[in-house]
Amino acid sequence: MTLRLRTPAYAHHSLKFSPFFEDRVAIASGANFGLVGNGRLHVLRIASGGLQIEREYDTQDCVYDIAWNEAHENQILAACGNGALKLFDITLTGLPVRAWHEHTAEVMSADWSNVDKSLFATGSWDGTVKIWSPQRATSLSTFTHGGQIFTTAFSPHSPTVLSVGQDGHLRIWDLRAPVPSAAPGGLNNSAPSTPVLDLQVGTDEVLGADWNKYEPGLVATAGKDRAIGIWDLRMPKAARELRGHTLAVRRVLWSPHHRDVLASAGYDMTCRIWSMTQGPLAEHPDHTEFTIALGWALFDEGVVGSAAWDQEVHVWRVGKGRVT
Repeated sequence: MTLRLRTPAYAHHSLKFSPFFEDRVAIASGANFGLVGNGRLHVLRIASGGLQIEREYDTQDCVYDIAWNEAHENQILAACGNGALKLFDITLTGLPVRAWHEHTAEVMSADWSNVDKSLFATGSWDGTVKIWSPQRATSLSTFTHGGQIFTTAFSPHSPTVLSVGQDGHLRIWDLRAPVPSAAPGGLNNSAPSTPVLDLQVGTDEVLGADWNKYEPGLVATAGKDRAIGIWDLRMPKAARELRGHTLAVRRVLWSPHHRDVLASAGYDMTCRIWSMTQGPLAEHPDHTEFTIALGWALFDEGVVGSAAWDQEVHVWRVGKGRVT
């Protein structure tokens, strides 16, 4: 059975299950498909009667991505279309508890480190990846990817972060790399502009990427070419390519419970579950618009959440060849 919730007037861009509470999920949304108008962060509860809206927080511009604070169970970060970042406490109503505004274009990606839980990363269409601490008023480091960035993600194994974007490249940045000295009396939050790995993984825009939770050198990418690439960064080369989506793939996420299983969502309005050993496992074709929000439940194995421009949120369980 698929649980469903409709949020009239708000199209969805990202979905994240709470790392603390099994019954909470957050949705990043925007009016008018995020093209113009305000944004909204929805916090939902998975109840016995279905999905229920627990909190709503409005922002000046579309919310394109979200990240739960890995060190605080009630805080969630909203990445906005006007370059702003807003940190909300879901036990409170109204204004954010912290806010930052350094990016000069849409912030398309946000991720909180579960290696160093005091850090989060953002990626923007201004071409930069920024590393932040919620205790600091300004960013700690800035990495220049170049071109529009669609996804940034911390490694679950080491203090590194990946970025992918418009130029078709996957770049890996090491937070341990030495930072150039600041000028006397000045501030410096710059970082080495040379990544530890720069790999072309697509001939067109690469929209999504994720680290395997069990294999440190394994990364999945997805993009405008409709393919999912599995890359072994120790080689580096494409270990495998998965095809089945008929339009661009916006999200790809490795399962938190199985080393060889991943999920994808795309502009063909489907979500798909894949196995590296068995191939396609299941498909969720129930959305009626671009499906670009996707997440695995952390506490309930096989449960997936998806959300789309059809203004609907779905929570479903993976079954063999279908969803239940």
